[in-house]
Amino acid sequence: MERGAFLVQQAMRAFRAQNIGSAKSRLSMCAEDIREELKSSEDNLDLRSQLGAVLGMLGDCCRTLGDSPSAISYYEESAEFLSKLPVKDLELVHTLSVSLNKIGDLRYYDGDLQSARSYYSRSLDFHRNAVKEHSAAASQVIDLATSLAKVADVDRNLGNESTAVKGVKEAIECLEKLKLGPEQASLEQRRLSVLDFLHNQLAVK
Repeated sequence: MERGAFLVQQAMRAFRAQNIGSAKSRLSMCAEDIREELKSSEDNLDLRSQLGAVLGMLGDCCRTLGDSPSAISYYEESAEFLSKLPVKDLELVHTLSVSLNKIGDLRYYDGDLQSARSYYSRSLDFHRNAVKEHSAAASQVIDLATSLAKVADVDRNLGNESTAVKGVKEAIECLEKLKLGPEQASLEQRRLSVLDFLHNQLAVK
C-alpha cells in the first residue's frame, strides 16, 4: 500500500511536469500491484476503489497522449470496478462519474452522440442518487447540474430541443435553490459559472 501511494505520488508529479510516459509507467506498476493484492483479497473495497482511481488516471495519460481507444478502455474498466462498489461514498461517486463523463466526452468528440448520451446519463443517475442520499452536499448538487447540462447538450445536438431545454431548466432550478455560505467561496464561484453557462444555453435557439 505504501509503495502504491508512492507510485501514485510520483506519477502525479510526472503528469504535472508533462512527462506523461513516466506517469503512465508508474501508474501501470501501481495497477499491477493492486491487481495482485486483489487476488488474495477480492472483497477489499479500499483496494477496488484505489484500482478504479488508478485506472482512471491511466485513462488520463492515454487521453493526453492522443490514444483515445486506450483511454476509453481504461475509463470503462475504472467505471466497471467502481460501479460494483456500494456507491454511497461521495468521493467514490465523484471518481465514478468522472470516468463515465470522460468516456462520454471522447464519444462526443468522435461524433457518436448516442453513446455519449448513454455515458452522460449513467453519470447523471449516480449524481441523482447521491443528492438524494446527501441533499446538503453542495458539491453534489453542482455536479448534478453539470451532468444535466452535458445530457442536455447532447439532446440538443440530436435535435431533441424540448428535452434539452427541460434538462437545462432543471439544472438551473437546482443551482438557484442552492444557498452557500461565505466559507464556501470556491463552490459559489463554481455554482455561478455553471449557472451562467446554463442561462447562455437557454438563450441559444
